[in-house]
Amino acid sequence: MTLLLSREDVADLIDYEKAIEIIADTAREEIEGTTFHMPQFGGGSTRRRTFRTVGGGLYGVKRMGIRSGSICQLFDTESGELVSILGHPFSTVRIGATLGLGARYLSRPDCKVLGLLGSGRSAMSVLEFLAYVRPIERVEHYSPTPEHRAAFAQRATKVLGLPVTPRSSADEVIAEADIIAAATDSIQPVVRYADLRPGVHVSSMGRTTELDADVYKRADQFAVVSRFQEVDSHHPDAHPKYAPGGPIYQMAQAGQFDTSSIVEIGSILNGDIAPISGREVITLFRDSRGGVGDVALAAYAYERARELGRGQEFNFDR
Repeated sequence: MTLLLSREDVADLIDYEKAIEIIADTAREEIEGTTFHMPQFGGGSTRRRTFRTVGGGLYGVKRMGIRSGSICQLFDTESGELVSILGHPFSTVRIGATLGLGARYLSRPDCKVLGLLGSGRSAMSVLEFLAYVRPIERVEHYSPTPEHRAAFAQRATKVLGLPVTPRSSADEVIAEADIIAAATDSIQPVVRYADLRPGVHVSSMGRTTELDADVYKRADQFAVVSRFQEVDSHHPDAHPKYAPGGPIYQMAQAGQFDTSSIVEIGSILNGDIAPISGREVITLFRDSRGGVGDVALAAYAYERARELGRGQEFNFDR
């Protein structure tokens, strides 16, 4: 029997702390080698909306799945049975929780000013999770369209209960922020290492090209959940609008970057590598792609919903 779960069935099952805990467990599985990643299918390479699917699996929780948009199909890794179809924006939660996890370990505990670049669909989740893990007092925000940034700042102020101020340039945001959250689709760098102050934490989830090469190369610590996914996201095949590929691909091809220097945060969580943070360093954390994290969140939501008797069971064999 497959459990069908609507967005309403799932909405209240995963709070901030639980989401971060789930992503942390996923990161541990990543370094233990008990996860697998499916190549993404489709994408947003043209102005026409295209079908995009990501997926993966976790042998630790015995679940695998695929997600397209806000629909996730969840399977059992042993039987292959379709255990649930869930309607929920798991990617939005995953992005916020993943960046929250990174900031919890790589940003200074006293960060008070959060700078946001971009106002896309995951931007609010990013703000909520970063404000959850750090004592943020105000937010500086920039996105290219004045109407969008004004509307977003007004909405974010209500959601966060903090002043969110729209700015007319990315430079204004970068100059003030203790944490810089980049969530853009820019093929030109909007964050340059030369503009960063010591003590800042860069939290990135947008296109790889939103950061200049020196941010990747010169950050005192550069961490991710999956090194494989991060490196793969810089490959030219992942950049249909930017044929040379992302900065890491270009630097690696030129012999200027060693991809093994990228730290997987699971190693930090397990105590194998010490996190770096402080007023004299610059740190970077990237959430490069979905799949496994989305499945982990969906697996937890499925288990909780079944415990609570939610959803509708359906037999596809009939």
